[in-house]
Amino acid sequence: MNKAWDFFRDERDRNTAALADAAPDGPTETLFFSDSLTALKAAAPDGSSVCAIGFDNTDFILRAGFRLADGECDVCIARGGAAEFATARRTIHKKLILLPTHDYPAAACTAFRTEVKSFAVLSSGKRPFAVVFDETDAHDNHASLFGEIVALDLAAFDAEFCARMTGRRVSGDNATQIAELVTELTAELKQIDKDVCAQKTALVRAGRRAAQIVAATPELLSSSGAAQAAEAYRMLCAAEQRPSCMRGELEMIFGAYVTDFYIKSLSSMQPNFPPDNNRRIDSITSNLGADVRRACVHVSPIYPPQKLMLHEYRIKEFKGELLRTLTGVARRRSEAWQVFKRLYPDDGYCLKTLVDKTDAPLCVALAPDVLRSDSLLSFLKQAGKLEKYVI
Repeated sequence: MNKAWDFFRDERDRNTAALADAAPDGPTETLFFSDSLTALKAAAPDGSSVCAIGFDNTDFILRAGFRLADGECDVCIARGGAAEFATARRTIHKKLILLPTHDYPAAACTAFRTEVKSFAVLSSGKRPFAVVFDETDAHDNHASLFGEIVALDLAAFDAEFCARMTGRRVSGDNATQIAELVTELTAELKQIDKDVCAQKTALVRAGRRAAQIVAATPELLSSSGAAQAAEAYRMLCAAEQRPSCMRGELEMIFGAYVTDFYIKSLSSMQPNFPPDNNRRIDSITSNLGADVRRACVHVSPIYPPQKLMLHEYRIKEFKGELLRTLTGVARRRSEAWQVFKRLYPDDGYCLKTLVDKTDAPLCVALAPDVLRSDSLLSFLKQAGKLEKYVI
């Protein structure tokens, strides 16, 4: 037992270590604004060079006395979501300003998601100098904006699961803040049903709160089993050259599936055969269109017996706490689902075909091997619980 403890006592969340603040010259705290021009003037004096990404019209930057530039610049301001944020971080700039129209939770932290040879990876970059939450410039897909925020609830559970499995203290502060945010936003949106302008205002305000929470714990961006499954579905759609919906929608849809699967799995955790990584690599290359060498790199290694037995013991030890947390997540998600459907113009009728139900099991099964995370879903792979869904 001492050897097992020595082996695992220093185990820590890989994402936390990888996403430590990588830019000592950057600001220690991100500033928040409600319009981009005020943020620009706070970042640099008149006449400074500005690189603008994702804007349809940049006249307001010129009228304010700034110069537009490509490449190296004093300030880079990016409007949009994950793709625009990643492009902006690759630009040589002194200060970064992000103006999210979606992907609100990722807007204020050092972490950002980018794609490498069809796989999504979470990277670390300079902390944004400022983030602009403009209530007049939110994406029209309100359902996706809502889904991004609700998805944090399951991410907080998976972060707690990871802490339990690695012997770290579980504070519960993030989970409490996220639960309150989801509950309050759900109730507010229910009251302003079909009022598009009021919905936009509520979602942007909630997005700002979500960004502040995630800024302190960037591992929430990839810790959820729903985020892993959503990424597998995105790869599947890309491989088959068919359109995919927005990430908030995917994580909301897969979140319901994964939450129910978690509860059933924890309620009857029986041992099974270990996973077959060779078969998984074949499935990732044939179904998700990934390069075989990249698939070999991204597939999660099989746990050694000591680690698997320690995880199994800890799951039994903390089963009550985990199930109580999951029950709360499931309850809030059920209430949020009714609001989520009615954020669509057709009241959710499109959800019947938004995600092909026959694809869901495969995407959940391969999820731990396309986006690395120490989630409960990743453990269920190690316990052999997902193998029957791999094709």
